[in-house]
Amino acid sequence: MAVVLIIGADGQLLDPVAGQLEAAGYAVLRAPSTQAALATVRHTSPDAIVVAAALPDVEPAELCRLLRREPRITPHTAIFIAGELTSSDARLTALRAGASDILGQPLDVAELLLKLDGYAQLKSLAEEMQSASLVDRETGLYNLHGLARRVEELGALSVRAHGALACVVLAIEVEDDGALPKVTAFCAQTIKGGVRHSDVAGRIAATEFAVVAPRTGANGAIRLAQRLTGVMQRRSHDAAGAVPAFRLRAGYDAVSNVAYAPGSAGDLLVRARRAWHDADAESRLGWIRPHEG
Repeated sequence: MAVVLIIGADGQLLDPVAGQLEAAGYAVLRAPSTQAALATVRHTSPDAIVVAAALPDVEPAELCRLLRREPRITPHTAIFIAGELTSSDARLTALRAGASDILGQPLDVAELLLKLDGYAQLKSLAEEMQSASLVDRETGLYNLHGLARRVEELGALSVRAHGALACVVLAIEVEDDGALPKVTAFCAQTIKGGVRHSDVAGRIAATEFAVVAPRTGANGAIRLAQRLTGVMQRRSHDAAGAVPAFRLRAGYDAVSNVAYAPGSAGDLLVRARRAWHDADAESRLGWIRPHEG
């Protein structure tokens, strides 16, 4: 079921839209303000967004800019502005800021439904094509699908060699979500240049990177995380403010002999991701945490 987020407090305009969308089979989320909308898209990935032209706290163009910066809002997520904008310049500003279309008043919901259907199909097709790829478009690293495939390949090689295998997940934290694209690009470049030729690196979520390292045990995983983090800290310091401030948390898992390890090599990635969620000051290594399942 496709999900549509409706943003605005104009019940007279938006309530009929919500009702007809639900009748047409869409799941509808409501957000009365900019802050409520941004909070929603940080936990949900809507297929389309409808923004009232008259917002209580910000201009529609500025909200479009803010939404387009959110990691869960892809270039394929349609953003419609419902209602009249004040001028031709305001319309152009909104379109440049990321609005997909502007629907004037009186709002034709039948037209909106047709456009929503079309955009939702295009979004689904684009995401299917992207998921079929093995590479993250923004960073050039493997995506989750590609990294998972490489983990299994490395696991098979490690089984034959009775070798060790480790996975380290690095998670970015920023104060300002608008800084995330620049920090992500910086971290991706640092990881590319900081791993061994035998290691495999990927971006597995909007704020998560992973490195899979053959012939590496638990101590090696810790050293890998510390080395990458140290390089990032030095380079960000040398950049003299060009890279926004950020923090890292890390989780890892490792097996000393894959041939005798239960489960598949892909389980390493799952366990390392689970470990970083628990990384905090109480961990024996602070920001680095092993899987302790």
